[in-house]
Formats: sequence, C-alpha cells, structure tokens
Amino acid sequence: MLILSKYSSWQIERAVTASLLKLDLLSDNQIVEYTHYLLDNGYYDDAMLSIIDDDPIYPRGNKESFQRALSSLGFPDIDTEQSKWIYTYRLMNNYAIAPNNHYVFANEAVGFYYKFDEFFNNDSHLKEISKFKDLLYYIEDAGDNFYVGYITHGYNDPVTLYRMQYQFFQLCHQWMTDNHPKIESIFKALYA
Repeated sequence: MLILSKYSSWQIERAVTASLLKLDLLSDNQIVEYTHYLLDNGYYDDAMLSIIDDDPIYPRGNKESFQRALSSLGFPDIDTEQSKWIYTYRLMNNYAIAPNNHYVFANEAVGFYYKFDEFFNNDSHLKEISKFKDLLYYIEDAGDNFYVGYITHGYNDPVTLYRMQYQFFQLCHQWMTDNHPKIESIFKALYA
C-alpha cells in the first residue's frame, strides 16, 4: 500500500477486513470465503466452524461468529470512525497508487459511479475533496454514452474522457496525500 510502509500487508488486510465488518459491508458469502481463506492459511478459531458449516440455502447470518473469530485471531478492534477512514483509504489507495492505469475505466465503464455508491453512503471523508462525486457521475455518464457510440466533442470524446479520468486519479492521490497523517495515526493506534 502506498503510505503505510511501516505496516505489513497482513496488518493492513486485517484492519481493512475488520473495518468492512464493522461497517456491515461484508455479505455472508464474503464472510464464508474469507473464513476459508483464513483456514487455508493456518488461522483457526472454533467460531469459524459455525461459519463454514452454515447452510448455504438458509444462511443464518455469520457476522457475530466472524467477529468473535477475528477478535480471537488478533484482528484489531476498530471503532466506526476508524472504520470509515480505513474504508476510504482502501478505496482511494486502489486508484492513487497507479494513476496511469486508466484501464479501470475501460473494464468498468458501466457501473463505475455505482461502485462508489455504498462508499458515498457510508463515508463522509470525501467531503474534503470538492466535486469528487460530481466528477464520478460525469465520467460514468460520458463513458456510457461513448461506449454505445454517442460521441460529442468536449463531452465524451477520447481527449475529454482522458482528462476527466486523469482528474479522478489526481483527486485520489490528493486525498491520500492530505490524509496521510490521519491514516498513519489510526494504524499506529491499532497496532500500538
């Protein structure tokens, strides 16, 4: 990850997983998959058995068992505010570390704005960057029209799309730069 060189990828993954669970952003299927991932990598807790033995047709909700398992495996105890910051960090870092990888828009032209929809609903830390939500909407709308063949100069021609996408990557990088001290302090508190 870009700004957290003091922490291992495993520490970062544990914090991200705990924050997703805290914000209720993990589906039952994701919890089951991650539990299998943990078991496959030598992590075990008795609470994990109820998760992997759950009936896939009639799941009973595994959040509580997963929370107990993560706690006993040493995952950090994260409050809601820390979770929002870590969730924001995770999303922004995906785009800030490789600003030249504009292929993310080609592969996700349809639905890119909605990928961030739950993010806007769960997080207020993007308010620091003005017009971020509007920019994503314009990229989505212009990109959708471009991919169906409706091209207008200055709206969704390739140069205009490229400029908007570049601005998006710059805003992600700006957020990461501006919030570096906050993210570092959260991880320091989690792993003190």
